[in-house]
Amino acid sequence: MRGSVWGSGELASSDKGGRVDMGMRKRSWIWLVICSCLLCSFPVAAQAEQKVVRVALDKALPPFSSVDEHGEISGFNIELIQAIASHNNWELEYVPLDWEEAVDALRNGEVDVLLGMKYTSRYDELFDFSESFFTMSEVLLVPATDRGIYTLNQLSEKVVAVQRGHSSMDLLESVRRVKMIVSFSQQEALSNLLRGRADAFIGNRWTAEYLLRKENRWDDFTMRSGLINPTDYAFAVRDGHGELIGALNEGLNQLYRDGTYTRLYSKFFEPYSPHLTDWWRKVVAGLLIVLAVGIISLATFYTWNKRLQAEVRRQTGALADVLAFQRKVLDHTESSILSLDVHGHITLVNQVAVRMLSLRGDPIGRHIASVLPQLPWEAAAADGRRQYEDEFYWDRDAQQVYHFYMAPFSNAAQEHVGWIVTLQDRTEQKRMQARLVDQEKLRALGQLVAGIAHELRNPLTAIKTFVELLPKKIDDPRFRTEMLRYMPEEMERMNRILEDLLDYSRTRPLQMQHTRVKELVDSVLGLFARRLETEQIAVRVNVPEQLTIAVDRARLKQVLINLVLNALEAMGASREKRLIIQAGADAKGVWLAVSDTGEGILPEQLDKLFEPFYTNKAQGIGLGLYVSQKIMREHGARLEVSSVERSGTTFTLRFEQEASDEALVDCR
Repeated sequence: MRGSVWGSGELASSDKGGRVDMGMRKRSWIWLVICSCLLCSFPVAAQAEQKVVRVALDKALPPFSSVDEHGEISGFNIELIQAIASHNNWELEYVPLDWEEAVDALRNGEVDVLLGMKYTSRYDELFDFSESFFTMSEVLLVPATDRGIYTLNQLSEKVVAVQRGHSSMDLLESVRRVKMIVSFSQQEALSNLLRGRADAFIGNRWTAEYLLRKENRWDDFTMRSGLINPTDYAFAVRDGHGELIGALNEGLNQLYRDGTYTRLYSKFFEPYSPHLTDWWRKVVAGLLIVLAVGIISLATFYTWNKRLQAEVRRQTGALADVLAFQRKVLDHTESSILSLDVHGHITLVNQVAVRMLSLRGDPIGRHIASVLPQLPWEAAAADGRRQYEDEFYWDRDAQQVYHFYMAPFSNAAQEHVGWIVTLQDRTEQKRMQARLVDQEKLRALGQLVAGIAHELRNPLTAIKTFVELLPKKIDDPRFRTEMLRYMPEEMERMNRILEDLLDYSRTRPLQMQHTRVKELVDSVLGLFARRLETEQIAVRVNVPEQLTIAVDRARLKQVLINLVLNALEAMGASREKRLIIQAGADAKGVWLAVSDTGEGILPEQLDKLFEPFYTNKAQGIGLGLYVSQKIMREHGARLEVSSVERSGTTFTLRFEQEASDEALVDCR
């Protein structure tokens, strides 16, 4: 019985397991069918999502991009974008154009990508750039027989072939009297040199070599000045297309990782491509393993050594050209330039500095204190972040003045590695400034003498007239009355001119005392109370009670009297007459303003307003405002003026001194 029961249970269990297994198989088949459908439909979906990218290219820039007579497009940039397109599943549509047309097409949104553009600040405002995949530089190309052109500066009065819109045109902007033949492409510009229409060519170094070797004319020309203006070269897209830039950068990184970029670079710019080199490496390695022949190994190492030596010579020559060009630039500047290490020892000096400082022997390695003790080296060594600028006498007997500028510089890791020192000879400039000051003094003296003569002539003429008529009309009562009336006035007028002139010339010590501005203003207005009432002039005073300043009370009162008097005279013909006096204090100091609603001052008169003996009044002598400005300067303050024609004038007195705490609170 027990065996039957167990057997029955086993059978039931087995039947149940079979049904479960059958259900699992059905579900597995269903999942298999679904996955197969998805896999079958994936290529169709991927193909449907393939993106079309319109690509503009310079059609005459071999070996980067070019179009031959059969319309075939080739070049380093072409194969590079094709590899990126394959990685991103793009379909490319090429648009060959001249360079300027290609730039305009990208700017106008007619294409998506421009194959190869030099990075400049001007283009950076219009386009977005991918990561740089090449370093593009220009070269100065001249006939091999030429012995007169070695640098850009020697292109003056020469004819230079360049491409329109190319950065080489910007380089020639700094060369005086250079003549340019502008072409639409590098190939056309180079043909002008080949045909003798130009003395030199500035353009793409690799394009020039490619075309010259193609024409078997490479030996007829030579490259001068090394590599000029090396700049990043990258793909360009319209500004704001970040997704496209990201895809281009991702594709470039993939090409770097899988070796495609190296292979393409070697194919177009090196005599041997890396995939062939790798193949020969494998062959040599196989032969070494199989045959163990040391001769092949030695030959291989010998070949590689020769190639490395040639590359080292080429790179060394290019570096030497760059350094020579930099040295030329340094030696032909107007300023002395020295570089120091962190300890103050000279590491570089140009020829201008050698002449200015009369250096003998090799100055490299000498401490700057032994050459220029006038520099603040101790302060600079203590604080390596500040910049220093000043002037000093190099030769006091000859009054020779030098201006120096000393600034720290850092390496790529932002570590302080030394100093740059520039010197300029300011001797002639100082002498010219002194001559100008002397001329200005003589001009002011001439104005002063002319003004005094003019002002004294009028009262003297009146007095002279009365004196001449005195013998004839002494018995005439009317004459005596007129003489007693006008002669004292003219003499008083002469006395006033002399008093103002003395105030203009003499300097008396200031009697400084703390004065309430409100009290000073009220005392000045009290002097004009009768006139204000007679002429019906509305007065508004807005001066805080607690506002005080340290001034010479008498002299400041003289300034206020002059300003109020000028305001009253300016409002003589105005319909609305308002005199406004305001004062206040802020963090910069105390200010006091006197405003009127008069006729105002013409703009061309404002610059002459504070000159001595300049006036637009019939009875004025032109010393009042000058004396007022002089008094303000003695206080370390200044007098400012602002005016609107037919609306009024405001004179503002500004004292650069702190007001009391109570006054500041009151002003606020």
